[in-house]
Amino acid sequence: MIIVHTPADGTVERYDVRSVRTSEASIITRLVAADLSWPQIKARAADSDPEAMRAIAFVIRKRSQPSLRLDDFDPVADELESLMDHQEIDTWAEIAAGQLAAFDGPVEAARPALAQILDQAADTDYAQAVIDRLLAGKFPAAPDESPTDSPTPGPSLSSAPSTSASSPTSSTSTGPDSTD
Repeated sequence: MIIVHTPADGTVERYDVRSVRTSEASIITRLVAADLSWPQIKARAADSDPEAMRAIAFVIRKRSQPSLRLDDFDPVADELESLMDHQEIDTWAEIAAGQLAAFDGPVEAARPALAQILDQAADTDYAQAVIDRLLAGKFPAAPDESPTDSPTPGPSLSSAPSTSASSPTSSTSTGPDSTD
């Protein structure tokens, strides 16, 4: 998962949740709610919970700004969003491939439902390439691409895919998603 901070008056920052170290996950858990586990915090962030996204972004950002205090990092809630990384898109595509195999209509008719993942992807070019491979019958992923261990809900060919992305990712960067 990539958490994107898009301030109205600043540079877009991207935080790869996969880069969170064990000690940092412990800090994030305490910042959000001590009674929640790290997987629960990641699930909340994937569901766009601003408190979870803020805590994750803060801890990752603190790596490059050690004197940063939580009170000094209080973005507007709508400036934060969670997006799927490459591995999460691959996991989604594996599920979609199974659904396409059972789809009764022409494969190309599934394109609009599959395209809805583009709104959830940190790297839309990668997601589009995966959709094209799905429609061409060339998915699951190539051997050099390993899907995440935690499954992400797949698409429904009659409705939008789930916005919940369950796997973690991120380091701060202003470039494209580089988790693969």
